[in-house]
Amino acid sequence: MATNNKPQIKLKLLIIGDSSVGKTSMLLSYTDNYFPESHLATIGVEYKVKEIETDKYNISLQIWDTAGQERFRSITKSFFRNTNGIIFVYDVTCKKSFQSVKEWIKDSELHDTGFEKILCGNKIDLKEKREVQFVDLEEFGMKKKIEVMEISAKERIKIDDAFKKIIDLILSNKTDKEIIDEFGIKNNNNDINLDKSKTKKKKQRCCGK
Repeated sequence: MATNNKPQIKLKLLIIGDSSVGKTSMLLSYTDNYFPESHLATIGVEYKVKEIETDKYNISLQIWDTAGQERFRSITKSFFRNTNGIIFVYDVTCKKSFQSVKEWIKDSELHDTGFEKILCGNKIDLKEKREVQFVDLEEFGMKKKIEVMEISAKERIKIDDAFKKIIDLILSNKTDKEIIDEFGIKNNNNDINLDKSKTKKKKQRCCGK
């Protein structure tokens, strides 16, 4: 935890999308500057914490990595209620994942408690395998009024930008007092009980990241 005198706030983010689109790789790229070479299948939900210092605040980010498999969809939906922002992810080399992420976004609208959203197309480093063009992403973003961008977890292209964007959206149009009142860390009792959500990963030899 930072030792300066800036106010400390806590934000909870979700990363949501189909299995193998690169949600875990995106998270590890951002928090640990690490890209797993083998596919790590998330079972249920997992989390990482990243501490960030801005001009005004010390921010503790709780970033939750969710399983994309259909059988875990109800688990993911339960997390909509307590989140501040969601990063939706699809694989630009898999058109099916782009269609699926539209359904994830539709689901989130049914549980919207005021959280912010952005949509990211991952794996732009695989240029020769691209199935979803950026214009398709832009058109959908304009239709749904959601911020969009393309990223590469493997090459760390716009990974930091994606997380900065969702943080900026969460804190925008709020006064300092409103931010402290809503997100300020007052005591340890505010912490989410993370132990109940600890899960396991299993390694698979697969091209998906």
